[in-house]
Amino acid sequence: MSGIISQALAGLAQAIKDAPALAVDDALALAAFIPALHQTLLCPGPAAGPAPHYLDDPRYALALATAAEASTYQALRTQIYAAHLVEDTAAHTLAQDELTAARQGAADFSVPAQRTGKRPSFTGPAALLASWLRTDHFEAKRRLQAAGHVFAQYDYQHLRHRAQFPLLAMRFADLRQPPAEVLSAARRLSALEPKRDEYAAPATASALTEDGELLESIVDQQLDEPDPGTRRQLVNSFLKSQKERLGKKRPEAQEGLYRRGERDGLVHYDLALRPARAELFESGISQSDNPRSGAGQAAREAFAEPPGSRPEQDAASGTFYQAGTGRHPDFLTDEEAAASEDPVSAPLSAAARRLNGLMNLLEINTRRLQELLHAARNGGTPTSAVGTDPGTVEVPTITPQIVVMLTLDELEGRARTHGITQHGFKLDAADLRQTLARARIIPMVLGGRGELLDIGRSQRKHPSYMRLGVAVRDRGCIVPGCTMDPERCNIHHIWFWSEGGVTAVYWSAMLCDTHHHDVHAGLIKVIPDDGVPKVILPSFIDPTQTPVRNSYHMAKAA
Repeated sequence: MSGIISQALAGLAQAIKDAPALAVDDALALAAFIPALHQTLLCPGPAAGPAPHYLDDPRYALALATAAEASTYQALRTQIYAAHLVEDTAAHTLAQDELTAARQGAADFSVPAQRTGKRPSFTGPAALLASWLRTDHFEAKRRLQAAGHVFAQYDYQHLRHRAQFPLLAMRFADLRQPPAEVLSAARRLSALEPKRDEYAAPATASALTEDGELLESIVDQQLDEPDPGTRRQLVNSFLKSQKERLGKKRPEAQEGLYRRGERDGLVHYDLALRPARAELFESGISQSDNPRSGAGQAAREAFAEPPGSRPEQDAASGTFYQAGTGRHPDFLTDEEAAASEDPVSAPLSAAARRLNGLMNLLEINTRRLQELLHAARNGGTPTSAVGTDPGTVEVPTITPQIVVMLTLDELEGRARTHGITQHGFKLDAADLRQTLARARIIPMVLGGRGELLDIGRSQRKHPSYMRLGVAVRDRGCIVPGCTMDPERCNIHHIWFWSEGGVTAVYWSAMLCDTHHHDVHAGLIKVIPDDGVPKVILPSFIDPTQTPVRNSYHMAKAA
């Protein structure tokens, strides 16, 4: 039987190619056959006998994943096209007998469809689509709106007009493009378009930037970015900035810490910060979550109140139980106290580590305040370090900093933009003025391609000023799609130190732990490329072996 289905499918594909247009019966037969094909490809149940041997072959898994992805893309296009046809044909005006016949698969396509001469059974295409597909009304309405974005729009008299977004409509029809991203961008762009009157004719996209450029055109260009993560970052950042511009909100009036109540045994807070403060906060959190620092190691331990942090508690009296100290209340036996200790806990999540880092910062502040009060009451001098008293727990410290990258035009007020922080927060004019007033400005000369020309070199370990220079240039891991922040990255010697390499910015690149190991394992190659390092990905990912560079971090600044 091997090859029979392949030959039949090849003949079917050739017949479809040779046919000038499908007959209605053939089109419906193909549409009904597609779900059956997908069902056949699923792993058969026990009743079907032993599973085929190729299901254990990873190469088959990859081939099937590729085909399924393409099929999913086409299924979404067909879904939106079907919604378009429901509206285009005014299917909600069909007579009840026609609707019944269509449901039973007995419609006679040789004669024109019969319309109801009375009030239709459905108020519109969305009501019919929701009822016919047994889906939510809002989902049906969303599909029709998507059809209007990329196929055609209709006015109150059911006259047809062009799609709202012609550029995205062409992209939606391109089989190489992910249609879900196109529809998402179109939906968000639609919210930025001017509101039209109920009886006005639908129009194509007209929303413009401050410079008079069409928003749709910019988004269409951003969707050309090959890396999915960077592409989403570009589109999201741009549309968010345009929404804020058109909304004309005052962000400083909404800055603050908001308590949102208790859910599932946890008290929830929302934190809203202006970009300059957010950069300081991100810097502190990223440093406290760095596994190579003392603060990062402390953040990876379950947070517990340190001994001696509450003066009213006398640990020596045995009144208060302190985990891990061997002391416990008198009414507990040693066995009961040991049983109450937490078992070896699983590694903390990133969110829990960041919270621990923040709580450690609060602990540092509390300890320092206690030392100052103690010194004031006793006429002594406060200690300079946290945790130096006997019996206390040392809390590792960090040094949050605000790093702002800006051009000379931005510094002198000749540009529309006002600088970007190391973590991708865009500053407005007021934020930039306040930051510069308190800043220690470090000039770094950048060439036309963004390479650092001179910031120092020499020892094997990169000094802090050189690390800052590499971070300003690379903004994080340089492997496309990686989102790791600069604080969590290593500085890699492109010319290996063990092979006679030097410590210089030209021969340095930022890599996260995972991709740094991949380089030394030979999976990824890094080249300096005239001072702006790029990577060459494995041939099974990029057969062309083209040097590429991560644009995700730069997209945050777009």
